[in-house]
Amino acid sequence: MAFPPELDVSTYRSFHKDLLELSPTQLIKHWENFGLPEGRTASKVQDRMSLLNLLQPCQSILEIGVFDSPSLEFLRGESRTIHYADWLDKESLIRRATSVPGRHPENVPDIQYVLSNGYDQISTRYDAIVSHHCVEHQPNLVQHLIDIQSKLNPGGFYLFSVPDKRRCFDHFIPESTLLDVVEAYYSQRQKPSLKSVLEHRCFTRHDFLTSPDPYISTSPETRACLDNAFSEFSQNAYVDVHCWQFTPYGFKQLYNQLLSLGIVPPYRDFCVYCAGSEFYVALAF
Repeated sequence: MAFPPELDVSTYRSFHKDLLELSPTQLIKHWENFGLPEGRTASKVQDRMSLLNLLQPCQSILEIGVFDSPSLEFLRGESRTIHYADWLDKESLIRRATSVPGRHPENVPDIQYVLSNGYDQISTRYDAIVSHHCVEHQPNLVQHLIDIQSKLNPGGFYLFSVPDKRRCFDHFIPESTLLDVVEAYYSQRQKPSLKSVLEHRCFTRHDFLTSPDPYISTSPETRACLDNAFSEFSQNAYVDVHCWQFTPYGFKQLYNQLLSLGIVPPYRDFCVYCAGSEFYVALAF
């Protein structure tokens, strides 16, 4: 299976009125210089369904971090194996969903693998693995990618969605760097860092379009927030927060940097698709 190109000229033009008069050559240059860095939609992969439809040829698929939102049921058939995995078992996920307004405990699927027990338990190899808003929660991004690749059949795919940090509550937090990711890998980080917990609790803003930059705030409430976040970190073995902040362009550059250093698995194909508040990554190993 070949992934659709990151840039489909006709799609790019149709999505952006300011580009209607540009020639195909000009559109290509515009996307390279502005479209990808800005996160402009430019491909036929423009939402989760169009991403997941790439899995039609696959006969075995694992979705990780599913919680109460399994996304693969439309693909289920007699000849296709679909499994789900999460950090918690099904009963724990149901309890968690029941306690959080707006969640759907009745949608929690059967959990094939409890990932808090590690990836070594997974003896099956899959044609594809899928995750949604899971990668940014991984304390050790590099090890996560290595683990995923190890559970795929030769030529397998990892398809995942990631929030664009510029368009979500991570807006003010700086984008993660090569050094950030490598430091977590060398130290074999098992849980989010104190820095990530402080960031997530004190410097995220859901109203980021109108909120002042919390990094330059002089509000006395900031100290109390920092103290509470430190206490939460100190008193819990694991705190579920965003460990990484990415943009589409930044993630693509980062993976290729890591690849050049021999740190992440090599790929046969690698596409990043922009889609507004999130972006999609398709890796073929």
